[in-house]
Amino acid sequence: MPTHPSRPSARPLTGFAALALALGLMAGMPVHAETPTAEDWAGLPADWRPAGLSRTLGFEMTSKNTGQRYRILVGLPHRAPLPSGYPTLWMLDGLASYPIAEYVRPRPVSAGQSAQWVAKKLKDTPAGLVIGVGYASGDPFDVNARALDYTPVPAGRTGDQFSSEHGGAAAFLKFLTEELRPLIARYFPMNPRQHSLFGFSYGGLFAVHTLLTEPGHFQRYWAASPSLWFGERQLLRQLPERLETLRFEQPTRLMITVGLDEQYPASFLSEEQKRHMQERAIVDLVRDAARRLEAARLPNLQVTARVVPEQDHLDMLMHGARRVVEKFAFTP
Repeated sequence: MPTHPSRPSARPLTGFAALALALGLMAGMPVHAETPTAEDWAGLPADWRPAGLSRTLGFEMTSKNTGQRYRILVGLPHRAPLPSGYPTLWMLDGLASYPIAEYVRPRPVSAGQSAQWVAKKLKDTPAGLVIGVGYASGDPFDVNARALDYTPVPAGRTGDQFSSEHGGAAAFLKFLTEELRPLIARYFPMNPRQHSLFGFSYGGLFAVHTLLTEPGHFQRYWAASPSLWFGERQLLRQLPERLETLRFEQPTRLMITVGLDEQYPASFLSEEQKRHMQERAIVDLVRDAARRLEAARLPNLQVTARVVPEQDHLDMLMHGARRVVEKFAFTP
């Protein structure tokens, strides 16, 4: 069974032609969800079947750069692209983040949604492509795989309590930009000036690291609760040196968010939790990173930081995965 479609000789297709081709190529690809067996539904109603996400295709591929096997979700746009191509949102931890984005992603008006306001909203909503990048293990958060892929080479104690695998960010960026992006581009034209990257926790660290090291691959970055404590706060320690050479050839936006309860909750569950939060000091680190990037006044870089009250770490995944679709990735 092939893991990717054969290369077409024609230029990328648009609209319903792209949809038809994409649906056709799925016949040779693994599905994006674990397939339940008869044992899983023994005793349940006979008409119950495995469920999938609407207007979403999926496939798996193994990266030659990382050696990891990924499960990719492709959210089909609700209409044909503009001549410039689709603005494209790349979502890390895709098996966790993409389903949250799914319920706010625009989709064609159905027969039961003929109201004029629905049609007008869709007409005014830019068509965009959403790509969820997850792991073939099927875990929403594959602890070791993401710890390896999303972190730079450690420049100090990692501070990671769950995994000892780190330092693969450079290889993972090559997978995203040199393997996965060209594959998707065979079938869906993408706007080269509007690629957005969404990452949460270690994924947010990857987003900030990419912005500071190879910013040209994306023009919009949403870093939700980035793990800036990693490697004894190495990204912030390295920031002065990075700022000396950091340049942005295109207008670039960084949204960096954190929940206030990640460091300053109304109360702590235990002294151990209090010590852990104070050591990581994620709210302070996010504020410091944003302040220093803004103070640098780098041409073409717009930085926005938000500390969201009454939100903890996992809350910020849900906060960001929704808003990056509605208010960030696809706006002009």
